[in-house]
Amino acid sequence: MKRRIIAAILTLLMALSLFPAAAWAAEPTEADLKTAPIISDLEIHDDGGGFVWLEVTVQTPANVLSAIDHFENHELGFNQAGYIGQIDLQYSVDGGEWQETTITPSPNHDHEDSWNGVFETQYLDELRVDSEVRVRARYSGADADGNSRYSDWSDMLVLNEKVDFTASQWALPELAEADRLGLIPDCLKGQDLTKKITRAEFAAVSVKVFEALTNTEAEAAEDPFKDTDDPEVLKAFNVGITDGKNSAGDLFGPDDLLTREQAATMLTRVWKKVNFSGWTLKTDGDFDAQFKEAYTMPARFSDDEKISSWAYDSVYFMAANHIVEGSNGAFSPKAVTDAEKAVGYAQATREQALAIAVRMVKNL
Repeated sequence: MKRRIIAAILTLLMALSLFPAAAWAAEPTEADLKTAPIISDLEIHDDGGGFVWLEVTVQTPANVLSAIDHFENHELGFNQAGYIGQIDLQYSVDGGEWQETTITPSPNHDHEDSWNGVFETQYLDELRVDSEVRVRARYSGADADGNSRYSDWSDMLVLNEKVDFTASQWALPELAEADRLGLIPDCLKGQDLTKKITRAEFAAVSVKVFEALTNTEAEAAEDPFKDTDDPEVLKAFNVGITDGKNSAGDLFGPDDLLTREQAATMLTRVWKKVNFSGWTLKTDGDFDAQFKEAYTMPARFSDDEKISSWAYDSVYFMAANHIVEGSNGAFSPKAVTDAEKAVGYAQATREQALAIAVRMVKNL
């Protein structure tokens, strides 16, 4: 009798081993069936012959993979809420209407491979390599009665986002990058970026650069100035990007127009704060030797003698790292003569300031 029982148990265990593990998985819930895919990357590809298509990187959550396994190991209609069969891709090109295509993973017993990875669309006639593209995805399938069913939409991914700027043509690519990197402060959004930038505005840009490089939010200091309580200026002061313009240190000059050498100096202070432990504006002199070792002096500008002594090293540090450039060999650090001051010589524009902010983040 005992032998028969043991034999029966062994037979049952062998039979059970023939069933795939997924067949015993818990039945998917409605929440599983509503779970959206994750799109983590989006690229435009061009074969050079006029055929352009999208490549979308899709990640399928584990609970959705389990649901797919469950459905494939049960007959359709076996007490199921639905069946996941493909990925719907919805896209918009250059602000146009939403259009839809599908991605059907190739049959593969390893769902990690067939439902995760890079998927290509068909050629899209309206697509160009520089098109602004918005994409989102969802799973689709049918319920037990053959009725269509869908998951939630994924978060939307945007490529080559077009932002309207009042700016010079040369600045548009870097301004778009500045917007993507979050370097445009609120005070400059929607403004004419060809205009000269003020000290307060550039303080706000510098704070954005600091936050981008450190992935932290700057905090405002107690207000030391009589002429401004701008929170972005107070953040810049607290970081060590800037200070007062008078000997008492209680006047900031928020509406004063910024010179090119001031811009180079303020952004260099951002770099020092990020890279030198213990650096503050008051202890800056203690880091001179360390700072000079951080870059190789480039060729000097033809108006080298016009650069202020307090800005000299900063200007060449920024030039060595291709963040600021000269024109015809000159840097134009500041206005010196009355005639230069009268025409606003060497004053930085808003678009120039944002362009060097982008280079700062990307190069350093």
